Amino acid sequence: MSRVQSQLIPQFALYGESNLSQQPSLVHIEDIVDRSRDHDWLIKPHRHTRLFQILLLINGGLQVKLEDQQYQLQGNWAVSIPPGCVHGFEFPADTQGIVLSVKASLLNSQTQQFQGLASLVEHAHTVSFLEQDVLFAQFKNYLDLIRQELKQPYTGHEAILSWLIGTLLMTLWRQLQYSNAQMHHNPKSSQIFQQFRQAVEQHYREQWDVQAYAKALHMSVSSLNRLCQEKAGNSAKALIQERVLLEAKRRLIYTQESLERVAESLGFKDPAYFSRFFKNLAGVPPSDYRKAKYLEMGTS
Repeated sequence: MSRVQSQLIPQFALYGESNLSQQPSLVHIEDIVDRSRDHDWLIKPHRHTRLFQILLLINGGLQVKLEDQQYQLQGNWAVSIPPGCVHGFEFPADTQGIVLSVKASLLNSQTQQFQGLASLVEHAHTVSFLEQDVLFAQFKNYLDLIRQELKQPYTGHEAILSWLIGTLLMTLWRQLQYSNAQMHHNPKSSQIFQQFRQAVEQHYREQWDVQAYAKALHMSVSSLNRLCQEKAGNSAKALIQERVLLEAKRRLIYTQESLERVAESLGFKDPAYFSRFFKNLAGVPPSDYRKAKYLEMGTS
């Protein structure tokens, strides 16, 4: 990066806080929505000079820029961001996830004790999780424990935080090694599954069925279903429906569109069929879901 380009990239403590003296003393944790909603879900490219960050995306979508690389992520992902790394994010409006910021100096003891963590801390990574992964459950649990410790710091606060951060990093490193091993074991199947995910993103509003996706990927329906079971623990049809349901929820919560318009935008010709589809997957009719979310958000 040229000197001129470097000067154009803003440096923040946390995003939007230009006073670098506002750096968290050790650790800061917040939900993605807490900061991104105020910025219209767009976090422009920036960097932190003294912070290491981990973003956890939970069953959602994310476009991320890491230096000169762009990634389109879908599902459950962790993104590690070392100090000085230029990064930016664009989220769908109801993205669920967590951002952990750690003062880089706190990580010195972890990287000294286990050299494998040095690469994780020094370089940006995108690490995928499956919903049923044991390591995914552990990773979320450690983030919850960090949040609890920050709310009620007892004796030994810094020591506990250091231990939790180290455990979190080790869990992420384990998942990174596992993902790399899976890619090397069967890189072609992983590539095809990512192509399927990308195809779903492009065509879910067109109500493509499983056969259409299989044809686009030049494979049989049974092969596509086996692939989806292997990579995501679910059928191709279920993954397609999950994506449609996610978009329906977003539109119900964050737009004033009528149910008929929401149904039409997702390729449903019959609003009644859309309502049945939504209730079967979400457990409640779309109108009830919208009312409940409005109440949660304090907008009704």
